Amino acid sequence: MDKVAIVAHFDVNNRVEVNFVDLLNCLSENFDRTVLVTTSNIGADLAERFPKVTIIRRPNFGYDFYSYRVGLAYALENWEVGCALLVNSSIALLSRKLFNGTLSRMLDLGSAYDVVGSTESYQFSWHLQSYLILLGSKILREPWFGNFLNSVEPTRSKFDTIQKFELGLSSLFKTNNSKVVALLQPTPAQIEFATHGLNAGGKQRYTARSTTISSAVSLTQRFNPVHHLAELVARELGYVKLELLRENPHQIDLTFVGELCEPERLDAIEEMVSRSRANYTRGSDSLSTLKTSSRPIPVTKLARWRQSVAVEVGVAVILHLYYVEMIADIRRLLENIVLPFDLYVTTPFEGDTAEIFSSFSMLAKSVSVYCTENRGRDIGPFVAVYRSGALDRYDAVLKIHSKKSTYSANGVYWRDRLYRSIAGDSLTVLRSIELIKSGEVGIVGPHSYYLTNDRFWGANRDTMRRLLEEMAAVDREANFELGFFAGSMFWFAPQALAPLKNIPEASLTFEAEGGQQDGTLAHAIERMFCPIARSQGFTASSVILRGKDIQGYLSIENDVPVL
Repeated sequence: MDKVAIVAHFDVNNRVEVNFVDLLNCLSENFDRTVLVTTSNIGADLAERFPKVTIIRRPNFGYDFYSYRVGLAYALENWEVGCALLVNSSIALLSRKLFNGTLSRMLDLGSAYDVVGSTESYQFSWHLQSYLILLGSKILREPWFGNFLNSVEPTRSKFDTIQKFELGLSSLFKTNNSKVVALLQPTPAQIEFATHGLNAGGKQRYTARSTTISSAVSLTQRFNPVHHLAELVARELGYVKLELLRENPHQIDLTFVGELCEPERLDAIEEMVSRSRANYTRGSDSLSTLKTSSRPIPVTKLARWRQSVAVEVGVAVILHLYYVEMIADIRRLLENIVLPFDLYVTTPFEGDTAEIFSSFSMLAKSVSVYCTENRGRDIGPFVAVYRSGALDRYDAVLKIHSKKSTYSANGVYWRDRLYRSIAGDSLTVLRSIELIKSGEVGIVGPHSYYLTNDRFWGANRDTMRRLLEEMAAVDREANFELGFFAGSMFWFAPQALAPLKNIPEASLTFEAEGGQQDGTLAHAIERMFCPIARSQGFTASSVILRGKDIQGYLSIENDVPVL
């Protein structure tokens, strides 16, 4: 039976660092096969350099545990797996000799134990730390472990992933009476020294002490061995966590790094840490996390289920799903689209991805999920996806979102009226698509919610004029009129909104969400869609008007329950 290593890899700079090559070399020396699951855009030449390595690329959703799930599923399906090492790319090898010894010890202990960890922690609760852990054949074939593996999905935060899967797996080890051991188990005296001992310079300094594998003892929940006993880990196991080198949140004395690491490899590690340092910070939960991009437009990352053939699908839906509890209602609405369509979903919640795919994969020809910052409500993510060109190939696109308007008791009533107006039945859908495909109509929206009364300008007139001038959609001296579909749900022809791509990105700084009801960039852009379409020679219409421009019809009395 094969000894298999499952590697979860991520590099923020899309690089294969020397340190990671060293890790793969060590794994190749100790394991029969390696499955490398990467969420970074790294070169395929690794497969040529490491013939025992199978490379799987996946979207950057779900942290390392989702990569473990993907890699383990592949290994168990294709090989007779005797044991599986789970390891991620969060460690820097200071000594290949020591690390090879660590892997060898783990494999030796694997004959007597079901699970062998490198370190155990009592941070949050007792658990084997999942960055380096060996699972034996018995564990891999237990039904409860299969159920656990199938339960691994993207979550809403790194902390949720730790709670559900890292701590959850260790809890299952206990519940199922698995024989578990950790290579490094510090004594109470070492813990006391580590958490309270300070040298004269104010930094924590630890000396390596011999440790034995023993039963767990009561330890402080603030204790994390890869930080507080970093020198002991390095001298015994041959590595240090990258976040310690990058951020050193506890101000550990790191002079031992230079003592253990060869000079040429030390230079490579320092360069690697320097490259990545600018991209990380400490989150509100005190965990290391990627910094939020400073780009004006909300940044997205993409996961896709299937990819349709362009000539077969001419319709798309772009849905902003903030309220995942509305997913069943939206699915029922989209069932009224009787033509093949592709679905694009934007959401600020990575943890909703699995439910999105599950709910829509049998309805749409393809489903693309963009996880995005929570800025600009439905408008900011829409602008990001539209400007990427993803929607350009379609004849007609429906823009909708999971509107609640929670600040008003009339929010649900208005949302349902909007939904019925744009896709409430298949006839409405087909007529809307037919109008868009005529080549004359750029936008088809809800007739009763086209607003022209000046009281609906709000605090948005100046921003709207500035943006329209920047995209050359109106003359600087023109006296433009208000006219927009309230709620920003409508059918549109992608080419009708082309000037949106001409706005300088610096002018599209979407504000952080703060419950604003008016005056944001999103409110201004909501009022621009119809003028943009008209600037390109299209009309803005409704199903009732059958393509005639709605601006020419009496709508001054139109109102909305909520705005």
